[in-house]
Amino acid sequence: MTISGCSFCDNAEDLSRVGAVIYEDERCALILHEDWAVRGHAMLVWRRHVENLADLSVEESRHFAAIHHRSERALLDATGAERAILLKLGIQTPHLHLHIYPVRASMDRAAVMAAIDARVKEPEDAHLIDRLRKALTASRQ
Repeated sequence: MTISGCSFCDNAEDLSRVGAVIYEDERCALILHEDWAVRGHAMLVWRRHVENLADLSVEESRHFAAIHHRSERALLDATGAERAILLKLGIQTPHLHLHIYPVRASMDRAAVMAAIDARVKEPEDAHLIDRLRKALTASRQ
């Protein structure tokens, strides 16, 4: 099912319109967010339009969790960050997607909130994009 007006559904055939696609399979995609609030800010997007993780079957949620695990590990390794801040709101875009913010352990709450609110911006890093794609392709095999 797709919903007109949903940025993920409207761009389902070409999610690169939403951001740099790092990984995709038939069920989900990992996309680097275009805001670059922190280096490696990504979204794990479920392809079928649902709003909540609880809307997935148990088997689908296992797949989402497995891809999240691989993606978070790749993001932390590639950015050198020590922790990942996770955020699932669905306010602006009510379609299941999980934001992953790789951050330094030394970041305080104010710095994390500035990133979440996109009040800061890192320069886009093509090398990071390539590195993440290679890492997630290798971990898939």
